[in-house]
Amino acid sequence: MKDFQSKAPNALARLEPGARALYAAYLVLTTLGLLTAALLHLDGLGTSGATAAGWWRGDDIATYAKSYRQLAELTHFHLFTEPVALLVVAHLYVLGSDTPRRKVVAIVATAGAIVLQVALPWVCTYLTGAVGILFLPVHIVLLGGFGYMIARAAMDLRGSRT
Repeated sequence: MKDFQSKAPNALARLEPGARALYAAYLVLTTLGLLTAALLHLDGLGTSGATAAGWWRGDDIATYAKSYRQLAELTHFHLFTEPVALLVVAHLYVLGSDTPRRKVVAIVATAGAIVLQVALPWVCTYLTGAVGILFLPVHIVLLGGFGYMIARAAMDLRGSRT
């Protein structure tokens, strides 16, 4: 923990090799998890607002409206896993060499996308399918925010200066 108490920039590059290997493995595995999340999104929600709305509200062709129980389970799962992933990724990211302003923007944008990702299915199912158009942009911000923080942390773990 002494390595993390330093005020010097890029504390990640100064970690001992074992800690750097552990964090690098976490970042790789989290990246794979995010890629599977993107594939699941594209498979279920597609790229159009109508397809996304049909997934949650049910359409006449292939899906049924999601029940309250299904939405509650999805919300429960996402609200326990995504904040933990954000906490760990952002923790590694803030120990790196990016600017303080970029750090705040990346973390706030990603956290905001998590909140929207959890809220949109409820709004789409119970209020209006018109929000279906927001699913893809929200997931792009979510994956982009995580991806950016992971990439920067990985570069800093390697000791890269960019």
